[in-house]
Amino acid sequence: MRDLLLVLFLLITIYYSFKRPYLGVAAWVWIALTAPAAWAFGFSQSFRLNLTIVLVTFLAYLFVQKNKSFRLGGIGTLVILFCFWTLITTIFNNSASSSYVWSIFFEFIKVALLFFFIVLTVQKRLHLDAIIWAIVLSVSSYAGMEAVKYLLSAGSHQITGRSGILIDRNDLAVAINMCIPFIIYLKNTTENKLIKYGLLALLTLNVISIVGTGSRGGFIGLTILALFFWLKSRHKITWALMALICLPVLYNKAPEEWQDRQSTIQTATEDGSFIGRLWAWKISTMIARDDPLTGGGFRAVTDPILWHSYAPYTPTYGPVETPSIPPNEIPKAAHNIYFQVLGDHGFAGLFIFLLIMYRSYATSRKILKRMRKEKNLWGVELCSALYLSLIGYGITGGNVSLAYFDLAFALYALITVVGLRIDALVLQNTKQTT
Repeated sequence: MRDLLLVLFLLITIYYSFKRPYLGVAAWVWIALTAPAAWAFGFSQSFRLNLTIVLVTFLAYLFVQKNKSFRLGGIGTLVILFCFWTLITTIFNNSASSSYVWSIFFEFIKVALLFFFIVLTVQKRLHLDAIIWAIVLSVSSYAGMEAVKYLLSAGSHQITGRSGILIDRNDLAVAINMCIPFIIYLKNTTENKLIKYGLLALLTLNVISIVGTGSRGGFIGLTILALFFWLKSRHKITWALMALICLPVLYNKAPEEWQDRQSTIQTATEDGSFIGRLWAWKISTMIARDDPLTGGGFRAVTDPILWHSYAPYTPTYGPVETPSIPPNEIPKAAHNIYFQVLGDHGFAGLFIFLLIMYRSYATSRKILKRMRKEKNLWGVELCSALYLSLIGYGITGGNVSLAYFDLAFALYALITVVGLRIDALVLQNTKQTT
């Protein structure tokens, strides 16, 4: 049955993607984040869903898209530069398995293509909302389903990702944190009361799902997001009083396993998981130290030869001393987007990566200030969502290896679109509401 539904979805998507290229991009986003083929059990698992939609969207853009614009803005230029630099670092990679590094490079190029297609096809508020709905209906809807299981099991159900890049619970927690501002944006801008209530319920379930993952980084990210929303709220005293009354009660009612895991934040340096991350950060830094321009290539820190060649020098390297790495220790992923890029692409690659994030932050912040000054409520809600989602990624990204995450590059693209077309978007929205 799932296979038939997947085939039906593919046929419908192909039809509408030819008519409206932005719908093809929305389907691309949904497939990239949901990996629906992994949910099936039969013949549809062999389908190249994403590749099919990409090709259809490309053809639709060439032959159907009107008013083509090839402006990519400053963020787009930096993304192109980052793609070029990852090509250089892949050519000069230090991995024992060069073919594996090249395969990761091509996977990243697919993510970069998503960025470019969003920028090229999204021209109206309707297009923006379609992409945002695709994001919410992928990550947030899955998180909502898992939260229901968590509640029904009285907290015994462990929430993790189902498939693809979100299979790790820490990765899933980061993605949920990034999506929460989009749920709030849709709730505050839709006029249908039933949809509003549904989105409010989904928002509540997403908060619960972050707790259900048990991710310490996810909980920290959620706390920071809550602080940002509190600061922009008109009822700060009311919300503060509710938090003071409810949070202690909710904490005491939370499962004991969850409480134990969050309490280890205070003793992180004694935690085995955190020690492993310190090892990975040190080795990533040493790889970049020896190859400051190109680093070691994609996933350099997880290469066994590189890992064990640097392992003897880790205990006293850097400002924090760590135990010696056991000889049979399996290489650890960076679990930090910044150290991940540093080890993969050197200081030069990290500099470009940080420029992309900074330019995205500055653009969203600049437009948000303008929308507030002009008292454009829709613009404020949209830019706040983009800004807070980026903040959530930048902070919780310190806990995961998601530097090349589809959702992050979709977010950069949406900010680019708003930066390039804000005047046209505001005018279109004004005409729709008058």
